[in-house]
Amino acid sequence: MIQAEFGRFVRFCLVGVANTGAHMAVVLLLVERLHWQPARGNVGAFLCANLFSYLVNSRWTFASMQGDRTRYPRFLAVSLVGLTISWSCVKIALLLNQHYLLGVAASVVIVSIVGYVLNRLFVFPHA
Repeated sequence: MIQAEFGRFVRFCLVGVANTGAHMAVVLLLVERLHWQPARGNVGAFLCANLFSYLVNSRWTFASMQGDRTRYPRFLAVSLVGLTISWSCVKIALLLNQHYLLGVAASVVIVSIVGYVLNRLFVFPHA
């Protein structure tokens, strides 16, 4: 059982890496090619990447598509928790007079673990 969870966690992290690439590609497309304002382009990219992440995680990481219409709002909520953690880590690093990248690095670790646990328990409990 622990080995199965570890395998899921690794897949979850790999999807996170792919999701980061998707986010960057979409934000570059929206801002550089379609001339959206950067903040608006980043929000659009976040939503596109979040949907990509949901689809891949639901089909590959957790291999469960039952009730997917009710799961996406929960998945988005978990993603917003991750965004809040990430923002908070950067803010805390700055308040402690540390480089912001220390906060980013901390958030990667924390969000990976918290995101996995919340998705496993709240979004995909029967996977």
